Amino acid sequence: MKLPVLSREEMIKKLTPPTGKARIVIDTDTYNEVDDQFALAYALLSPEKLSVEAVYAAPFSSAFFSRLLGTDGVGIPMTSDLKLGLQQSYEEIHKVYGYLGKSSEGKVFKGSDSYLTEPGRPVESEAARDLVKRAMASEELLYVVAIGEITNIASAIMMEPEIIKKITVVWLAGQPLNWPQAVEFNLGQDVIASQFMFDCGVPLVLVPCMTVASNLTTSAAELDAAINGKSRIGTYLSEIVISQLDETAAANMLNLFRLTYMKGLDDYGPDVNEPIHSMACTRIIWDISTVGYMINPNWCPSTLVPAPHFMSDLTWKLDPDRHLMRVCNFVYRDGIFGDMFKKLSEADN
Repeated sequence: MKLPVLSREEMIKKLTPPTGKARIVIDTDTYNEVDDQFALAYALLSPEKLSVEAVYAAPFSSAFFSRLLGTDGVGIPMTSDLKLGLQQSYEEIHKVYGYLGKSSEGKVFKGSDSYLTEPGRPVESEAARDLVKRAMASEELLYVVAIGEITNIASAIMMEPEIIKKITVVWLAGQPLNWPQAVEFNLGQDVIASQFMFDCGVPLVLVPCMTVASNLTTSAAELDAAINGKSRIGTYLSEIVISQLDETAAANMLNLFRLTYMKGLDDYGPDVNEPIHSMACTRIIWDISTVGYMINPNWCPSTLVPAPHFMSDLTWKLDPDRHLMRVCNFVYRDGIFGDMFKKLSEADN
């Protein structure tokens, strides 16, 4: 497999924040949490900035967290069956289209039902084949907004490396590059595919999770005030979040983060284990960060940096001699939520 190498000038051009109206496809593990549904609906309700040409269902399973946590007692509220996760995502995409009163016919494609088993061997799927066909059919840049694990996109590039010249990938994944580890669900499920994305030279905009996309929290009170009862999609999205907002779920998420995404950020040791008291329950809707970047890059300030190596032990290795990528450093949550809530509340009009 011979990969094209973009010049520094070509890379900078393709990593310049979008202006005007952009062609996009969305790769999403839509049933995994509650945030993909928001991101998909938000993109479909933003035709002034985004032309959503296709949506790809990505697989997911709880196996990643099970590997990290072993028998630790943190509940993982998702299926352990990768193929079922793919099917659930596929069905949820159609459901979001339905709540918006939009036709999904010919626009939704199933992705891989397995992860990569070795470098250079793609997992073929409807989604990967469509991405290759769609990217190669036009000279206009195609943005790939990825909000799940990355097997579909990596496979498409392996199937036709020339699409590196045709696409820019905007991916919610990993942690900030100065973090003690990169551990994160989208990044860690298919390590081979994730490593390939940082190594292959595709133009990549990375939106890290903690301290960046993690700013995108909302509460039951805010959802009730902003979108619940205002539209079909607004009510549906409110209900799936509010149904999961309780102190038990909040405490479970806190414990999960402490053992995974936040591991290595303190030096307290095992003796500091304060019991959890009352929780002020909110939910991170972090997948909307990628759509926010596409609609208004000012909401997601970012810089060009050398692409890191993603190591097998789920850490970053920085290398100043690598090709460039763009990394988002912060998210202005009020701008993104304000725009999204307005569109969701008016969706039936």
